Parts: sequence; C-alpha cells; structure tokens
Amino acid sequence: MHLISVPARKSIGLFAFISGFAIYTMVAFQRPLLSYVLAVIDPGTAQGVTELVSLQIIQFALMALALGLLALLPTPVVKAFCIATLFANAAAVYFMTTYNVELDRTMIGNILNTDQREVTQLWNPRMLGQIALLAGLPSLLILWLRVVRPRWFVRIGAVVVTFVVLVGWLWATAFTWPWFDKNAPRLGGRVLPWSYIANTVRHFNQQALANRVQTLLPDAIFLAPVPPGQKDIVVLVIGEASRAQNYAYYGYGRDTNPFTRDLGMVALPAGQSCATYTIGSVACILTHEGSAASDRTGFEPLNSYLTRMGVETIFRTNNYGEPPIKVTRYERIADIMAGCSGADCPTGGYDETLVWGLAAELTASHFDRIFVTLHEAGSHGPSYWKKYPPAFQEFTPVCETVEVGSCSSEALVNAYDNSVRYTDHVNATLIKALNGIPNARVALIFVSDHGQSLGENGLYLHGTPNAVAPQEQRMVPFLVWMNEAFMAAHGVTPDSIRQAGTRPHDFPFHSVLGAFGMTSPIYKPDNDIFARKGAP
Repeated sequence: MHLISVPARKSIGLFAFISGFAIYTMVAFQRPLLSYVLAVIDPGTAQGVTELVSLQIIQFALMALALGLLALLPTPVVKAFCIATLFANAAAVYFMTTYNVELDRTMIGNILNTDQREVTQLWNPRMLGQIALLAGLPSLLILWLRVVRPRWFVRIGAVVVTFVVLVGWLWATAFTWPWFDKNAPRLGGRVLPWSYIANTVRHFNQQALANRVQTLLPDAIFLAPVPPGQKDIVVLVIGEASRAQNYAYYGYGRDTNPFTRDLGMVALPAGQSCATYTIGSVACILTHEGSAASDRTGFEPLNSYLTRMGVETIFRTNNYGEPPIKVTRYERIADIMAGCSGADCPTGGYDETLVWGLAAELTASHFDRIFVTLHEAGSHGPSYWKKYPPAFQEFTPVCETVEVGSCSSEALVNAYDNSVRYTDHVNATLIKALNGIPNARVALIFVSDHGQSLGENGLYLHGTPNAVAPQEQRMVPFLVWMNEAFMAAHGVTPDSIRQAGTRPHDFPFHSVLGAFGMTSPIYKPDNDIFARKGAP
C-alpha cells in the first residue's frame, strides 16, 4: 500500500508574507490602473517617473499598513482578509477590463442596486477561469503557508515605521500632489482593492448624508416689515481657494482688486477658515454653529432655514460641496447657460455666468425678502489658468499645466493671481448689477471657503489637516458691500462695521439674519457684523 505524501507546510515570516501579498496584488491586478496612468503621464520626464513610482509606493504602503494592523489579530483573520481580497480583486479586474468600467462611487451604487438575477447572468466560464487562476491558486498557497509572527511590539513598530515612511515620501514628493488631485477621480476608481472598499464606504456615507434628518432651528421673527414697494436682498458669495495674502485689500504688493476698489467694498480683517477643504468649510459658513460645526452637522443650514421662514432663496453654483439644502431655486452653471438664448449668452463656464440675468430675476421677483448664494469656482487649482478668460491674463508668464511643481514659482503665482483678479471682476460685476435694482436694500458678503498653498514649504493646493495646515491654507478674505438704502435702514456705514478681528466662517449666518432684521433663539448679535458699531 502506497501513501501519498503531503509536503510539509512551509513557514514564512509575517513581514515577508505581507510584502509578497502586496507585490502580488500590484502585479496581478494593476492593469486597469496602469492603462490609465501611462496615458496621462510623461514617462520620459523626472516628474512622470516620480508620479509612477509614487503610485507604486503608496499602493504597497497602504496594503502593508492594512495587513500590519490586521496582524495584531490572530493569523486566520489576516489570511481571511487576503483571500477575500484576492477573489474580489479578480472579479473586479475582470469586469473592469471586459466592460471598461471604473469602480467609482456611482458604479458601486449601480452594483449594489443590481438585481441578483442579473448578477448571475454575468457569470461565464472565462470569468470563472480567470478568478480561479488569479485568486483560487494563490488562496490555496495562503492556506498552506504557516505564517510566523514576531512579538506584538515588533508588529506595532513595523506599522509605525511604515506609516512614517509613507508620510515622509508624500511630503518629499509634494510637487506631485496636483497631478494626483487632478486625476484622483479616475485613479480612485482603478486602484484595487481600495477602489471598491473606499467607494462602497463613500456610497453609504453619501446615502446617510442625503437622508439624514436635519434638526430644525427654532423659528425666527422679523422685527419690522419690509416697507411697501421695497425689497430686502442679501447675497452671500462663497469664494474658492482665495487666500487673503494675495488680496491687495490686505497689503499684497500686486493690485489684485482693481475692479471693486472704488465700488465701496469693505475689507474686514482676514481671518481663519474653519477647515481647509470645501465640504467642511461650506458646512461651517451655512450653519449657526460656525467654526464649531462638523461637515456632517445635522442642523438646518441657512438656506433651508430662510426658505422655511418665507424668504425666497436662490442658490447658483459653479462648484460643489454644500450640505443638503431646500431652496426656492437651485441652479448649476450649466442650467444658467442652457437657459440663455440671446446673443449675449455667457460661454466658457466661468464664474461671471453666476451673475448673468440675476438682477432681472431679482427685480421681477414678487418676494420682498430674497437671499442669494453664489458658489464660485474661484481659484481652485491646480489648473488656475483655466479659471479666468484669456482677457484677464494680466500677470505673465503663467503656469499652464497641472504639474505645478514643474513650473517656476513666478509662473504659478501669476496664474493664481490672475484668478484672484478675475474673482474681483466677478464681484464688481455683481455689485454693479445689484446697485441697479430699484427700491431695494442690498447687502453683499464675500468669504472664501479656504486658502491655498502655492509651493511654500513644498506644499501645494489645500486639504492639509488643521493641526499642521499653514496659514496660506487658513487665512481667507472677508469682504462686505452695502448699498445706500441698506446702510440708511440699518444705521451702519463702511467705517462702523470695521472691527479689530474677523471670524469669517462664524459671521455669515448671523449677519444674514441681521441683514433681514430677524431674531431667533440661535441668533448671536456678536457674530452679526451689521449689529456692531465700530471696533470692540
């Protein structure tokens, strides 16, 4: 009788196992990612090579960190995660290469809402064979191997070292961040397994945000009626990535505010944004909590509150990131352009489109209280040169690539300053339009969501955590304009609203209530610029 001998299980160290698994997943499942990356980089340049190498290092480090953390649990947990990842990756790469799809948040939503019978119809021998080859055989190897783990403190130390190395690499290659920022939506749908993991979380998070029950604020009362034949109009302009230090109003050496300078615009002192990213900052601006708010705040935002109080609310946007709001009319810039049929229709998708036809719309409105929010594209990078029409290219030469690290500092700042100057033109156009509305008391507030890094200390763009964010990403302008009728009605002047300090994301909510003559249990007079009588 002959017995079949079974090979003894081979032992492998934990770190070798993690490294081998991370490398295998990159080799076996990176085709969809590389097919995109190699088409959008220049591998013949140092910049392109760094971007490609950085992408590999990030993938390896993320997998090593994930498995390193799991290794603090029993080994079967690590193996189960690895096997599940292999099968999910194999199925994902089959669909991505066969049907040319990306596993972004929208696609994940489609998958989760697909009928089970439709799913079973997609299975076929080729797909099963590919999964068996790429996932089945490696899974058998994983089950057979005996993983030898070092002491717990060594495992924790390895996780810490890996994290520090990853952060150090990201910091050293900060000049590649604009490329990653520009291509993030496409990269995020192709990096396995993080595409379907992260986008599944994003899908459910988006559903939770969209469906969350907002806590209604206590009702407000209007202290006085609007005089017959009059209108109260308040406009809140939310800028994008405008940092105060590049505004002439705050002592910048260039005249980046030539258009509003003689129109009565009041520059209150610059102040810190509550976040360095749009969603968090816009949530702060539109809530009574101000800088104490999180981006998931459940309180009723300003627009919804005013709508419920009977104010007409108009929201025009060339951006994204606002919380769920209920308004009288919501218009994206494409809607405004599509609704225009005259010879003077705006083109190019620039921010000035947000102002098109607004004065006529406000004049024709039958409401006596109107709140308008304009959310600009502003100076969102890295493609600063695309945020303004060619006629506004005042400062040259300009950086005309998203790989801003390859541009000179002068060219990058020139492009950014041109975008700031164009924003000033948009604000001036808006002021002139508002000033022409008859029988209206009008106030305009401009505040940016956050600032922007332009290469200082190797940083670009925004989004750095507040704890370490530089002032370039935090200090934002806060500008106010009032027409004569508004100032007379409220007993204020440009000089009387000036003050020693500004909290740009705490003031808008309460200042808008004050501009409409509203009071409420949540109204804070100290945060109402129109209630202040000079510097404290």
